Amino acid sequence: MSRGLWLVILLCCHAAMAATRLEGQTPLPLTGNQTPQRLDLSTHNWPIGSDDELVIEGHNPSARPQTLILRIDDNASVNYRSRVNLERIVAPGPFTQRFALSEWRTSQPRALALDKLTKLYLFMADNAPSMTIHRWYWEPGLTLPAGTIALDLGAAAAPRFTGFEALSPGDPRLIGHPTPILRPSGDALVRDGLRNLDGVRLEVAKGRYQLTLWLDDPGEWEYLPHPFERSVLVNGEPIWAEQWQPQEWLTQRYLAGQSREALPNPDPWQLFGARQGGPVYVTLNHPGGPLTITLVGHSPDAKYLAGLLLAPYPAPSSKEALPNSGKALAVLADATASVLTKQRQLFLEKWTLAPYSPTPAPAPASQQLSLTPITDAAPTLQIAPLSAADALKQAAQPVLAARGSQLLLEFAIHTATDDPAPLLVIQPPEQAGSPLALTPYYGKWHLVRPQASGTLLAPSDQELVEGIAGLTLLAGVPRRLVLQITIPRDSQAGRYLGNIQLLSQQQLVQLPLTIEVLPLTLPAASKPVGIYVEAPPYLNWLSPNPEALKEQIAAASRCDLARLAKLGISGLSPALPQDEAGMREIMGEAVGLSFVPPLLAYTPLKRWGNDPASQLDQWQTRQQALTASGLPPLAWSLFDEPDLATLPAITSLAREMKRRDPAVIRAGHFNHPGQVGLLTEVEIALINAGFGADKTDVARVRQHKVTPWFYNLGTPRAAGFYLWQSGAEGYLQWHGRMPTALPYDPTDGRESDFMLLGPQACEAHRLSHDLLLLQQAIEDLRWLAWLEQEARYQVEAALLLERLRDQLPTRWQVAEQLPSAAWIQWRREIEQLAKGLKTLQTGANSSS
Repeated sequence: MSRGLWLVILLCCHAAMAATRLEGQTPLPLTGNQTPQRLDLSTHNWPIGSDDELVIEGHNPSARPQTLILRIDDNASVNYRSRVNLERIVAPGPFTQRFALSEWRTSQPRALALDKLTKLYLFMADNAPSMTIHRWYWEPGLTLPAGTIALDLGAAAAPRFTGFEALSPGDPRLIGHPTPILRPSGDALVRDGLRNLDGVRLEVAKGRYQLTLWLDDPGEWEYLPHPFERSVLVNGEPIWAEQWQPQEWLTQRYLAGQSREALPNPDPWQLFGARQGGPVYVTLNHPGGPLTITLVGHSPDAKYLAGLLLAPYPAPSSKEALPNSGKALAVLADATASVLTKQRQLFLEKWTLAPYSPTPAPAPASQQLSLTPITDAAPTLQIAPLSAADALKQAAQPVLAARGSQLLLEFAIHTATDDPAPLLVIQPPEQAGSPLALTPYYGKWHLVRPQASGTLLAPSDQELVEGIAGLTLLAGVPRRLVLQITIPRDSQAGRYLGNIQLLSQQQLVQLPLTIEVLPLTLPAASKPVGIYVEAPPYLNWLSPNPEALKEQIAAASRCDLARLAKLGISGLSPALPQDEAGMREIMGEAVGLSFVPPLLAYTPLKRWGNDPASQLDQWQTRQQALTASGLPPLAWSLFDEPDLATLPAITSLAREMKRRDPAVIRAGHFNHPGQVGLLTEVEIALINAGFGADKTDVARVRQHKVTPWFYNLGTPRAAGFYLWQSGAEGYLQWHGRMPTALPYDPTDGRESDFMLLGPQACEAHRLSHDLLLLQQAIEDLRWLAWLEQEARYQVEAALLLERLRDQLPTRWQVAEQLPSAAWIQWRREIEQLAKGLKTLQTGANSSS
């Protein structure tokens, strides 16, 4: 018997051993029909194998998505790390959740012993309402046709895709000395692989095959592997090659998701899942014998392989087209179709699409083009189109504004007909030939993770594109239009009139823009309110040399600072270079743009390594140079949500900094009550809801003679009124720019992408709607400061100030649940008071 035939027989035998022993669905007993469910497996003996699945069917009766938790123990499980804990966010209504047993790995990591399972627990997160469970059962997983070779590459302890054989370092079929990679997201086939792999050597029977290679490392956090040139050979003959210019890779690979909109028919698999792993499909006619697949590239990243499928392909047998191939006539082998179908099933049952539907329009408005003012900042899908007469009536009401302020006017465009190029003309409001500065934006629809680490996807038009070029309209999908208007400090009081005209598919709608500028100027923002900023990570990959990289990052940072300052953002954790000169340059830019000090130095200490002595020396050099330059002091972030075990080391570092420079401003991020002991080691405590963000928590921080700031609270507009009510002295929101691997794929990392500034350098002119709402929170603070000034002289102002103190919530849990309309209404009350008092104002009591 030849060695090649013997190896083929071995592969077939291995597949048979790994295949399921279940004959079909095997139900598990239920205790009642709700969560929690607890099942002692020690008294059962189901013939399950690693290629089987656990399927749970039920119903979420809540109106909100809920977190369902599955815990699995075997006889070696003694704590959290030694068992499997899986969480899924389940949308309201019926659900099916599928869990592949081949992926069950503990965090140690260790594969569970499926013949020695002891417990299955199915339960809800703390205090969540119960779910209805209809049934749960074992089900056979993927079984591939005879003669198929299916290999999942990665570390021996890594998750394995159902139906595939694990191929790990040390296996004689591997060529070279590869390194295993395991990423936090993606299915078991694409999330792990081998890097720096020279190739795979197989013995394959004669025949025609469809070869599928999963060649892309999905990346992690802000890093996405980026081989610009790579190729694949089979028995020395090239079968596939890829070559990118850096800018071409940036636009067509890294930013490809910019042009894909989720609505009107969101399909998470087509938008994200089908592309993950970068599958490549090739047809081979093999004469029989050795088949050597060689990976060629100039870097370890270029020689990466996550999975390999060699499927018998005697003739086209499936009508399913190759995903993302652009080849309408291409079809899949049976095994290839089975694998992709299973990938799609697992993906869609894990990444649940939140139920959504646009608010229906009353007839006949549903068949007409409409432009509806949004007066309460409600989500776009909740805006029902108004009739032309009602929209005109609403838009005719003047919007009040103060000199030196910024405001937002927002509209929803509804249409019954697609239009790839509508005509939108905006005449900025003007008075006596003096127009107000106006910047338009429109929203793009993407799927996002509403909970950073959750598995629920929801349509969102948070991303705003600056300008009107590229605006399209989709039937049944509302488009948000945002007008940001700046009122110069020297504006004349009075009414400014403009209009919007929208022409689409022979329908024309028009609305007036009416701004009434009051004869007063708001005080400048006195508290830092802003965001954390980092330069686009791709600059580190595309720049030709260190000097060019340094200049590109500096230019990107300057551009970001100028853009934020123009928006009225007052606080900042800037993207600080590590070198002394670069740090001084960015600090000087920020001071010149009037950001409120102190700025937070969030990253430097952690980027100076883990050696405390080296960190201290680097810090001291920078601190002395900044002091000598006359620049305002930085607030140095010593820790970010630390584990309690690290508190002694942090305390030692903090005290040594204070000893070396008594004037140092030390800061830290607190997200747990157990970190309270560190309050004595900082001058600024950034606190969030995990630590406690109530007014009483702010007072507790002050009792330690520490300045309280908030960070990462969930409602941008609360950074105004709630910040004022609580007594906190600053607010920072994470994060200006933090893509997790691919910026327009929310499923490819531990968390969702955070993009207040968009993934690119700021010349790209994209930003998040939340950033504009944060800017409006700063305007709220300025109106409150004006009200406090007026309250010293005007009884009406004093009464309104007292009423706001009574009405505004003092507990964050209450504040975060308020509708956006509540914050807007409180602002309008101050504006209406200002309009009523304007004839009484004098130079003595006016801010003008």
